[in-house]
Amino acid sequence: MSDFSGMEELLQDFLQESSELLDDVDSKLLMLEQSPHDHSLLNDIFRGFHTIKGGAGFLNATELVTLCHLTENLFDRLRNDQLALDAVIMDAILAATSEVRHMFGALSQNTQPSPAPLSITRVLEAILEGKSLAKAAPSPPSAPPGPDWNALFAALTAGTSPQPPPPIVHSAQDKSTVNAPSPNVNSPPDIPDVPDAPQEIKSYGRRATDTLANATPSGRRESENVKENTIRVDTERLDQVLNLSGEIGLTKNRLNQLRSDILLGKQDANTLRALDEAVNQLDMLVVSLQNSVMKTRMQPIGRLFKKFPRLARDLARQLNKEVELVLVGEETEIDKTMIEDLNDPLVHLIRNAVDHGVELPSERTGSGKPVKSLIHLQARQIGDHINIIIADDGKGMDPEAIRAKAIAKGLISPEVASSLDETQCLELIFLPGFSTKDQISSVSGRGVGMDVVKTNIKKLNGNVTIRSEVGKGSELTISLPLTLAILPVLMVRIGTQSFAVPLSLVREIIALEHSPIQHVGGKTTLVVRGEILPMVSLAQLLHWEESNQAHTGVLMQVENQSFILSVDGFDGHDDVVIKSLDTFRPNGVAGVTMSSDGEIVLILDIKELFGLTGGGIVSH
Repeated sequence: MSDFSGMEELLQDFLQESSELLDDVDSKLLMLEQSPHDHSLLNDIFRGFHTIKGGAGFLNATELVTLCHLTENLFDRLRNDQLALDAVIMDAILAATSEVRHMFGALSQNTQPSPAPLSITRVLEAILEGKSLAKAAPSPPSAPPGPDWNALFAALTAGTSPQPPPPIVHSAQDKSTVNAPSPNVNSPPDIPDVPDAPQEIKSYGRRATDTLANATPSGRRESENVKENTIRVDTERLDQVLNLSGEIGLTKNRLNQLRSDILLGKQDANTLRALDEAVNQLDMLVVSLQNSVMKTRMQPIGRLFKKFPRLARDLARQLNKEVELVLVGEETEIDKTMIEDLNDPLVHLIRNAVDHGVELPSERTGSGKPVKSLIHLQARQIGDHINIIIADDGKGMDPEAIRAKAIAKGLISPEVASSLDETQCLELIFLPGFSTKDQISSVSGRGVGMDVVKTNIKKLNGNVTIRSEVGKGSELTISLPLTLAILPVLMVRIGTQSFAVPLSLVREIIALEHSPIQHVGGKTTLVVRGEILPMVSLAQLLHWEESNQAHTGVLMQVENQSFILSVDGFDGHDDVVIKSLDTFRPNGVAGVTMSSDGEIVLILDIKELFGLTGGGIVSH
C-alpha cells in the first residue's frame, strides 16, 4: 500500500503546480541575487514557498513542510531587513530549493520524503540564529571534483541506470549522513559545524541543480519522475475548439441531407451547388479545427528556459567564473512534447558555453572584456520554424585548432581535414569522441555530448549550426519545426511515385519547358530573374529511375541558399500528419504520411538530402 493511497490525483496536481512554483522561485532567486533589496521579489518568493508548504501539509509530507518552513523563516528575515543577503546565504537557500525538488522526486514515487540532510538544515538554522558564515566561504582556488556529468548523460541516453558518486547522490535512507560534513558525522544535532557547512551546501546545490544528474534511488532522473502527462490550456482556446466542432456538426447534418436528396434523384444545379458549398465549408472548418487543436499543444518555451539561469549560476561558481544567463523570447510557443525533448540538449549547450566558451575573470580582464560574461539564450519564431540561439561573449572557437585536434584524435584523416572550410571545421565538434579539453574534469573532456546533442535535435527534425569568432564568442542555432504532428507539404512526383517536401522551403514552382537552362562548369543551372541557380534532379538524389519527363522545377530555399529541384510534376499541397520511422530511417527521409487515396508517401528531409552540413550541392 502506498503512502498516498486514494490521493494519487491530488498528488499529481500538487507535483505539477509545485514544480512550476519552484521553477519560478529559482528564477526569482537569481534575480534577487542581482537586486538583493527588491522586496517585491522577496514577497513573491515567500508566497511561492508558502503555497508549496501548504500543499505539502495537506498531503502530510512532514519533512517537506519542515524544510519549507525553515526556508520560509529565512525569507521572512530577509524581507524584514533582519538579515542581509550574501553569496553564502544564497548558496544555502538554493541548496534548500534543490532538496525540495529532490523531495518531489520521492513524492512522485508515492513515498514520503526522508528528512533534509543536516548539512542543509544546520546552516539554515545557524543563519537564522545570526551566526556569521562569511569565514566559511571557500577560497577561490578550485572546487572539489563533482560527478562525471558526461558519463551520466551517455548512460542515460543509452537507456542504462547511471551510478552517481556516493558523496554527491544519495539514497533516501542514508541521505542525512552522506551529505553531512564528513568530520562531524557523529556531532550532536544542536551544534552546527558552521565552517564546513557552506562547502557542503555548494556541493549539494550543484548535484541537485544539474538536470542530467538528478538521480533518484531507482536510478532515474527527477525530471523523468515528475514528467508531466497533462497540459494547461487557455479556456479561450478550448472554447474555440468547441465552437468549431459544433459548426462541423451542423455541416455534417447539411451533407447528410444533401446526400439523401441526391439518392432520391434530386440532382439539379442548385442541389449540386449546395453540395459543393457544404464540402468547401467542411474543408475550411476541418483546417481551422486542426489549427486550434494544435494550439492547445503549444506552450511558452519560457517554461523550459527558466530552469537554466540556476544551472549556469551554479556551474559558474563551481568553475570560479562570473556568468549571467540572459533569456530572450520566453513567450515563444512550441509543441509541448518538443519542450520536454529539448531539455537535455540545451543543458549540454549551456554547460559547454560556461565551461568551454567563457574565460576566467583574470583572462577576461586581460582581454579588455567585462569580468562578467553574458550568455544569451534566445527563442524566436521564423515562419513555421522556431530558432533557439545560445550565444556567449567568450573566447570563441578556432577552426584550425579544432581541425588539428580532430586529426590528432584520429577522427578524420589529414586529407579530408585539408578540404574543409572554416564552417565545416567548426562542425567537427559534433563528431563522437571530439573534445578540445586536454584534461578530463567533472564537467567535460570525454568527448561525449555534442554528438548526442546533434542526434537528439535531428530526432526532432531540426538541425544545429555554428558561428564563432576567436576572441569574440560563439553562437549555436537550433532550428526546429513548431510542431512534430502536422507539416504543410508540397506533393511532387517522379513518374507515378509521389514524394512530399516541406512547403516552408518552397519559394515557387517553375515550368522547365520554356526556362533558360544552362550548363556552367559541368553543372546544370537555371536563370531565374537574373539569378543563376543550381538545378538538381530529385530522381538522381534518390537514386530513382529517371523518366526523362522532368517538366517542373521547384525553387527551394534552405537558410540562405536557393536551388532548383527538378521533378516530373506536382500534385498540389497538403497538411499531413507525420509518422516517424523509429526503427529504420533512410538518409534524406524525415518520415512518412498517407495521401488522400491511401498511398504511402515519403516526406523528404531536404537539408539532409543535399548534405547541407557536409558541403554538398548547397553549402553554408
